[in-house]
Amino acid sequence: MTTCFSSSQKPSSDGRQLSGRAVLLLLLLSVQGTGCRQPKSQPPTPAAVTAEVVITTPRVVRLPEYLEVTGRIDAERVVDIRSRVTGYLTKVAFRDGQFVSEGDPLYEIDDRPARAQLDEAVGVIERLLGEQRFLKVQVDRFEKLVAKGAASQQDFDSYKAKLEENAGSLITARAQHEAARLNVEFCSITAPITGQIGRTQLQVGNLITQDITTLTTIVSIDPIFVYFNVDEPTFLRVMNHARTSGRGPGIGQAATTADVGLVDDVERNYPYRSEIDFLNNQVDTSTATITMRGRLENPYSADPAAPRPPLFRPGMFARVRLPLGDSVERMFVPEAAVGSIQDRKIVWVVGSDDLVSAREVALGQKLGSWITVLAVDPSQPVSTADRIVVRGLQRCREGKPVSPTPAAEDSLDLTSLVAPVSTAHEPTTEPPAVDPAPVRVVPEPAAAAGLPTAVFPQGSSAAEPLPPPGNQSP
Repeated sequence: MTTCFSSSQKPSSDGRQLSGRAVLLLLLLSVQGTGCRQPKSQPPTPAAVTAEVVITTPRVVRLPEYLEVTGRIDAERVVDIRSRVTGYLTKVAFRDGQFVSEGDPLYEIDDRPARAQLDEAVGVIERLLGEQRFLKVQVDRFEKLVAKGAASQQDFDSYKAKLEENAGSLITARAQHEAARLNVEFCSITAPITGQIGRTQLQVGNLITQDITTLTTIVSIDPIFVYFNVDEPTFLRVMNHARTSGRGPGIGQAATTADVGLVDDVERNYPYRSEIDFLNNQVDTSTATITMRGRLENPYSADPAAPRPPLFRPGMFARVRLPLGDSVERMFVPEAAVGSIQDRKIVWVVGSDDLVSAREVALGQKLGSWITVLAVDPSQPVSTADRIVVRGLQRCREGKPVSPTPAAEDSLDLTSLVAPVSTAHEPTTEPPAVDPAPVRVVPEPAAAAGLPTAVFPQGSSAAEPLPPPGNQSP
């Protein structure tokens, strides 16, 4: 702070010069009062910095459109094993989790009470047959005596009525005999279907109540089903395509396929193929979805010399890829280029004047790190000539200039930007060994087995069934 002082002193009113001490006091007062100060200097305004961004161009891939949904694996047949008679369990003829065939023995129940009832029914029939033979003789005898007048008509009618009553009793006795015979047969419980049995709920010595006690459960294994739900708008798309092309679920006898993957299919290769064989007859009003079903081959081998368990089990989680239409060209951008403004998805487009602008898009199918985009405003479509910002989205402001730099090709994951390869295949059947029954083998994914895989050529229809194994396209 600099203070200005006057070079001369004013004379006092009495004409005398101010003393030195008075001059010093005036100087101090002037410093505290209205001294002369120089103004502060303002910092210079920095020049505006242009945001640096990395850009690339959208890529076009021709591929069919798919619907990817989740589903559940379920058995074709599930049977709870219950006893038709009451009795004590005497034998369990299987191991828990064993594969059984229709007619294989499972349980034995003490059949002595049932056999006693059967013997009793046999005795009743024999007694009635004896009465029947006697009554027939009596009827024949009294018929002749009545004709000669040697017997009364009343006695003849009495024997005739007893013979008819005997015929009815004999029918009842034979029905009781059949029921007793069935009870003896029901004491031996056999497998009603072919499949895999669960664990037994009761062991030898337990009392089993007729039609109430559940002993175990058998589920069929091959084939097996995958159930999934499709929302109503997607269902309408599938049906409209089926009506115009003549291909699709519920259209004629042409098979419609869907690819299936399990929880270990992290790369979404969908290595297994199912055939759509069921479309529900009504839409679920609570969820606005309709149920569809795919049939999966699930071969296995129960041969002790070469056992091979089935792959699919009821209750498993599954991913289903359902084709929705023919192959069309779709615009892909790196997924990193997609930003958000509240609930809208956008991409930043750099114009020819290096000014950036946001364009709202709808997202679709993914291929690796790339994703399909479709402009919400048809008047501003996304094209291959656009320069899309892939890095530096947070620096972009509507209408502001940027400094674009093209992205390196090796940083864009271009290897994943190809039409999906269908590795789905159908199981094969190995020739029988010693056992005359064929030994069925569970398939492995084509990529792991080194088999050729099928691809969707350009112009092909995704709704058409893929070629069977051995006829895949190169």
